[in-house]
Amino acid sequence: MTIYRSLLPDQVIPQINAYSFAISNPNNTLDSHLLFTDSLTKRAITFGEWKRDVRRWATGLESLGFKRGDVAALFSFNQVDYSITMFGPIVLGGVTTTVNSAYTADELAHQLQDSGASLIVTHPELLAIAVEGAKQAGVPANRIFLYGDKEVDGFKPYTSTFPPENTPENRLAQVVNLNGQPAVETTALICYSSGTTGKSKGVELTHVNLISNTCQVTAMEGNIGMHDNITMAVLPLYHIYGIQLHLMYGIHNGIRTVVIQKFNPVDFLKAIQEFKIKSLNLVPPQILMLVKAPIVDQYDLSSLRFVMSGAAPCSRELSLALLKKFPQIQFRQGYGMSEMSPASHVGNYDKPVHGAIGVVMPNQEARLVDPETGKDVAMGEPGELWVRGPNIMKGYRNNVKATRETIDAEGWLHTGDVAVVDENENFFIVDRLKELIKYKGFQVAPTELEALLLDHPLILDAAVIGVENKEQATEVPMAFVVKAPGPGQALTEKKVEEYVASKVAAHKKLRGGVRFIEVVPKSAAGKILRKDLRVLVQTSKAKL
Repeated sequence: MTIYRSLLPDQVIPQINAYSFAISNPNNTLDSHLLFTDSLTKRAITFGEWKRDVRRWATGLESLGFKRGDVAALFSFNQVDYSITMFGPIVLGGVTTTVNSAYTADELAHQLQDSGASLIVTHPELLAIAVEGAKQAGVPANRIFLYGDKEVDGFKPYTSTFPPENTPENRLAQVVNLNGQPAVETTALICYSSGTTGKSKGVELTHVNLISNTCQVTAMEGNIGMHDNITMAVLPLYHIYGIQLHLMYGIHNGIRTVVIQKFNPVDFLKAIQEFKIKSLNLVPPQILMLVKAPIVDQYDLSSLRFVMSGAAPCSRELSLALLKKFPQIQFRQGYGMSEMSPASHVGNYDKPVHGAIGVVMPNQEARLVDPETGKDVAMGEPGELWVRGPNIMKGYRNNVKATRETIDAEGWLHTGDVAVVDENENFFIVDRLKELIKYKGFQVAPTELEALLLDHPLILDAAVIGVENKEQATEVPMAFVVKAPGPGQALTEKKVEEYVASKVAAHKKLRGGVRFIEVVPKSAAGKILRKDLRVLVQTSKAKL
C-alpha cells in the first residue's frame, strides 16, 4: 500500500460548532471590517453586522419552533446575505440544505423530501417554483420566506422573524455547544451531488468536516494577506466549492467578498474593474472566457493577482494561456468533490505545475488504486484516487447502500476519478472511471482530447464522448465543437479531425466524427454534462 501525505504538518482541527469556528477570528478582524458587498446594489455587511444577524436569524427560527436537527432549505441565486441564512440553523445545531437555483419544482420537491426540510428561504423570482415544490413535499406555505426586504403575495422576508436590533445579547439564540464528538457526528450541511447520473444524492457534512477543510486550505495559503484580499463570489453559493471558499474559509479569515447574483460576463468583468478584485475562484469555462472572449479586452483587470480553478479539470494549455494573457496573475488548481467538503488537493501559487490538481493537503491521505486488481499502482501509472481524512463526509442522506459503495470499511473514499502522480507528488486527473473511452482495448481520456481542441485558435469550446461503433464492435471518440466567432466559422469537421490526428496516437483519433454545436452543456460548477451529449447523439440516430 502506497499512501501519499502532505509535506506540511497536520493542522489542529477544533471540534466545535462550525459557527463558533467561523467567528473565532484568527486574523483579528475588526467588527467594522466589510465582509460581503453586493456587486450591483452595493449593500454591504460588516463582520459585526454579520455575527449579529446570524444570531437574530437563529432567534427568529427558534420563534418558529425550529430546533436542533431540523433542516432549512435555501433556494436562491447568490445573495449578499446567503451566509446569514446558512449559518442561522447551524447555530442551533440544525441543518442547512442548499438547493440548485436552476431546479424545477419536481427536483426541489425531491431535495426537500430527501433532506427532511421543514422551512425554505427563496428568492422572489423563484417563489412560484418554491411554492409548488413545497406543496409536493408537504412543507407548509407559512414556512416559505424570502430574500430581500419586500413581502410578495403574502410571503414575508426571512428578516421579518428577527427580534429588534437592540435586543440584548443574552436574549438572542445561544450557540449550541457541540464540543468534542458531537461536532464530529452532527450534520451541519447537506449538499446535493450534481446528479449527472441518476437522482442527486444528499451529502451530509458535519461541523468538523467543514472546519477541517477550512484549516487544510488555510495552511496552503502561504503569505496571502487575508484582510487585503478582495475576492468575488461568482461561484454558485449553493455549491460546496462556493460555500467552503466564500462562506467558511472567507468568513473565518476575514476576506472581503463581492457577491454577484448571477454570472454573466459583463457584470463579472465590471465588478473586477470596479472593486479591484484581487483573487478569483473559478471553474474552467470562466477561465476560458477570460482567455478567449473579445469583451474581456474592454475592461481593466490589472488588479487580479490570484486565480484558482476547481470543480472540473483545467488543462495545462488553458492555464498557460491565462498566464500568457495576464502575466501578473499567479495560478493554481484544486481538486475535490462535495463528499470531501470539498477539497483534498491544491496547488501552490508560487510553484505552479500546469495541468496538475496540486498536492495532498494536510490531515489527508491519498492512494492510487487499480480498480480491477485492488492494488496500488506505481508512480506514473493511472489508478483510481482514494482519499481519507477528517473532511470526508458522514455519508449520503438516507442512502446506506450508496455510502458503503463510496466509503470502504477502512474509511477510504473512492472518488471514481483516475489520476497519476509524478516524482514530486503532484497529482494529475486523467479522467472519470465511467468516462474513459475504450477503443479496441486502448483507453482514451476525453479530457486530453478536449484540452487539445481548446488549444486550437478557431475553437471556443469543446467536449468529447465515446460513441458505439457496431461495425468495429468498439467505442470511438466523438467531438462536439463550438466555433470561435469570426474566422472560426470557416472551420470544417474534416479540418478538426485532421488537426487532432496530427497530434495524437492512432487510437485517439476522432473516429466518431465532429459535430458543431452552439454551446457545450455544463453544470453550474462547470462540469461537462456528457449525458446530455449522449442524448443528442441518440436523438440524431432516431431521426435517421
